Amino acid sequence: MNRVLVSVVLSSFVTPFSTSALGVSLPLVARDLGAASVDSVEALVALTLAVAMFVLPLGRAADLLGHVVVFRMGLLLAVAGFVLASLSPNFLMLCGALAVGGVGLAAVFGSNNALLFQAVAPDRRASAVGINSMSVYLGLLTGPFLGGFLAQVSWRAVFLPALALLLASVVLAGGPSPRQVRGGESYDWVGAALLALSLALMVLGVSAASPLFTGLGLAALVFTGLYESRQRSPVVDVGLFRGFVFSALLIAAFLNYLSTAALTPALSLLFQEEYEMTPQDAGMLLALQALAMAISAPLAGRLSDKTSPSAVSAGGAALLAASLFAYSHVALSSPSPHLLFLMGVGFAFFIVPNTTLILLSVPPARRGTASALVAEARVVGQSLSNAVAVNVLKSYSSLPSGVSALLLLLSAVAVATAVLSTARYITTRL
Repeated sequence: MNRVLVSVVLSSFVTPFSTSALGVSLPLVARDLGAASVDSVEALVALTLAVAMFVLPLGRAADLLGHVVVFRMGLLLAVAGFVLASLSPNFLMLCGALAVGGVGLAAVFGSNNALLFQAVAPDRRASAVGINSMSVYLGLLTGPFLGGFLAQVSWRAVFLPALALLLASVVLAGGPSPRQVRGGESYDWVGAALLALSLALMVLGVSAASPLFTGLGLAALVFTGLYESRQRSPVVDVGLFRGFVFSALLIAAFLNYLSTAALTPALSLLFQEEYEMTPQDAGMLLALQALAMAISAPLAGRLSDKTSPSAVSAGGAALLAASLFAYSHVALSSPSPHLLFLMGVGFAFFIVPNTTLILLSVPPARRGTASALVAEARVVGQSLSNAVAVNVLKSYSSLPSGVSALLLLLSAVAVATAVLSTARYITTRL
């Protein structure tokens, strides 16, 4: 198999594995580093926020400097961040180290898909994308289980598989590559800085329950869009947002990740602190969602090809909303594995047709940009979801009540996701 393809596939496994494995380990992290259990979710906020802030700017840098160069730099930076995280003597340093690792993973995300297309023959690209997608699901599936097993030895050990895979990816990606600057194009430093600043203000404002910072972040995001619309070589191609269907479906994708990413850290805390489960047992339960996603994704794709993808997507979001709502009422008395499985089914039946519809809503020449924006919607949604979890859980005196309220809120977000999923169907009927 192509060495670069293997390198990309290994790197794609790392982020879903790391976030889910770390999520299962949070109670032990809190105890060892002297942090409040709810505050430990901030570690995931640090990691996902760093990815969200820099994935588009570094993706644009990869277009100009060369995808291999940025990919390798990202791998090495992620290794450095995860090594520092595993050695962190206090919680603040852990968050800082994870932020460094997140910047590295942003560079990897911003370049790996383009690198994948360069590394394989045109008639094998679809197969390569399928293998890469399978790697993501395997990361989600093994993260909670293997992370829970390693956490029983030490929470610091959960970084070892990621470090091993990142180092293998560095080796497989090859030796040094010359710097390749694309002529006639410049880098939009101001746009990159504005985007990173606006996302940081918004996510940290939500996490700290600060309306001022959240509002400043939203205002800065709007200003960034206006600024980018006037640039010749923008970091973000805001022209795509003029299409109603594209915008609605992209927002739906963002809301889907907003309604699901907080589940792993919140339920991990509930299972281990209230049900007194071991990290391994909690991880096995949480892995049910990823197992359901892996099983359901191919079925969702085939059903979308034969019927209305809008209906399949809306149905998946509705199933997710119903499962979250039901879980908010039973989570205090039972771990309800069947509901966790249904959440994974709903997620898969939403995300597969939704991604297809987003790419079909833009011209073929702009699908690369659309794909990058889908990735940005994912990481921003995940980062905000963790920030919301911190805010909600801190607002309640008991963890079970906080988790129940969080699940109820996430179910409402999933309802909004289902409504927006019908955008393409509605426009074709008008």
